[in-house]
Amino acid sequence: MTRVSSSTSCAVVALATLCLGLMSGATGVEAASLQTDWVEGHNSRSRMSIANATTTTPSGVYAFIEIELGPGWKTYWRNPGDSGIPPRFEFKRSKNVEKVEVLYPAPMRIADPGGDILGYKNRVIFPVRLTMIDPAQPAEIGADVQFGICKDICVPSEAAFDLTMPFGETSPPHEDATTALDRVPRSGSDMRPGDPKPAKIVVDVKGPQPRIIVTATSPGGTSGTDVFVEAPDGLYFPSLVKTATSGDSVTFEADLSKDVDLAALTGKTLTITTVSESGATETTVTAE
Repeated sequence: MTRVSSSTSCAVVALATLCLGLMSGATGVEAASLQTDWVEGHNSRSRMSIANATTTTPSGVYAFIEIELGPGWKTYWRNPGDSGIPPRFEFKRSKNVEKVEVLYPAPMRIADPGGDILGYKNRVIFPVRLTMIDPAQPAEIGADVQFGICKDICVPSEAAFDLTMPFGETSPPHEDATTALDRVPRSGSDMRPGDPKPAKIVVDVKGPQPRIIVTATSPGGTSGTDVFVEAPDGLYFPSLVKTATSGDSVTFEADLSKDVDLAALTGKTLTITTVSESGATETTVTAE
């Protein structure tokens, strides 16, 4: 495992002002956030940056784990689909960090000989919401990341990153970070008028033909609309298939009578992610 540190990291509070002053003359990503050098891998490279962002708590800070992939290569969402491995993020080495929440951008469905893969091509940025123990003090962010990439073969990759969030850092997220946050599925009151979302959900795990039917509305247009369902506790759940389109509505279904542990699934909360070219949302429903 290779560990890298940003040339702009400041480990001493007294140097924070100097570091920020040096950063102010940079452009692009460097102008608005601390970042590590790239860690090179097999047909991929990755890095981490840190930036303040608008949060509900004054101690909120975002880290951004960015992965770039070679042509034709792909990596996976938290639910990889019919094959693959989800990425793993650990922040145990961090100091002055109370809570870590990895946010996953909406995935795309990728056809594969082994079945549908849910993940990303070309480039993906995972926002990581960090809550500081003491926001008035520097925080050391240590991240260990493992992810799989696939093309004709699948290759495990890993990287370790270290950055220090200096005292008094107040820079906003850079443009790419803002885009990454915007690609995270919204829920509840955070949903926007043009976002796709389920209009009707039918989950039948007790009838003679167990199935799930999700009809999603997409006011921003049905192009690229898709629906992904996740079951908790590692329970298998099949990919949904599009069965109908009418106006701004798209219907997806899945047969639950094969390879699904219906007894274990009953009563569990399913997470439904709905995506389209205009946005993405996340809702939950109980399997009954």
